[in-house]
Amino acid sequence: MTDVFEIIVEPNTRRRRGRAPLSEKKRAAALFRVWHAVREMIDEAQSLGDGELVHFLAVSQLLVEERVTMLTSGVPAFATVDTSLPN
Repeated sequence: MTDVFEIIVEPNTRRRRGRAPLSEKKRAAALFRVWHAVREMIDEAQSLGDGELVHFLAVSQLLVEERVTMLTSGVPAFATVDTSLPN
């Protein structure tokens, strides 16, 4: 016979203090630090020769860049680009 394990997850009843939202400049600065960390991870993945990880991290880097652009300029990154036609 096989044993069946049951995992019970109870909600955390402890309440945490709500953090004040960051200003736009602080959010952009935090994303800038994230961008640099992702860039370092891409360099490490390239040195390991893991192309799939490099691709995943490059997509992540583009998403961070898009978010920073939106926060700093106030305009969504692809608002001015004609995206109606495929490549």
